[in-house]
Amino acid sequence: MSNKVTKAELAEFKKNKESVKEFSNGEVTVFWQPELCIHSANCLIGLPAVFNSKKKPWINVHASNSKEIMRIVDTCPSRALVHLKSSKFVTSKPRATVKKKAKFARVQILKNGPALITGNFIVRDTKKKKIKIENEVAAICRCGGSKKKPFCDGSHQTVGFKD
Repeated sequence: MSNKVTKAELAEFKKNKESVKEFSNGEVTVFWQPELCIHSANCLIGLPAVFNSKKKPWINVHASNSKEIMRIVDTCPSRALVHLKSSKFVTSKPRATVKKKAKFARVQILKNGPALITGNFIVRDTKKKKIKIENEVAAICRCGGSKKKPFCDGSHQTVGFKD
C-alpha cells in the first residue's frame, strides 16, 4: 500500500490549510490529517525517532532518512499520514506498475480499536446503499462512539473502549 499524496488530495490540502499539518525536510513532505487518525500507532512503533506523541511538534522529519519515513507513512491504515517526495530528488522515471485488485477482503481487528478492512470489498449502509470509500482501507468502528459511523473517528480512545 502506498500513502503517496494524490493530486486531488494536494489540491484539497492547499484549500484547507488549517485541517492538515505539513512537515518537510526538503526531500519529502509528510502531511497529517488529525481527523482521519485512528491511532493505530504504526508510525509511533515503526519510527519513534520521527513520530513521537510526547514531543511538540510530534513529527520530526529530520530524525531519519526520507526513504524510511515514506516506508513508515505507507503503513498508516487510515491515510491520516501521507507523503509527497520532492520532484528535485527523483533521479529516474518510475516504472509503470499495474495495480491488481485483491481477490478477497482482509479484516484485521486492532486491539482496543477499529476493524481494518483491506482488499476487494464494498461497504453498504442499513438501506443497502453503497458507501463510497476514499482509499483502499476502511476502519470500521467497534466501540459505538464514532460520529462518522460506520467508520472509526478515534472515539474509542475517549470512551475508554477495551476488548
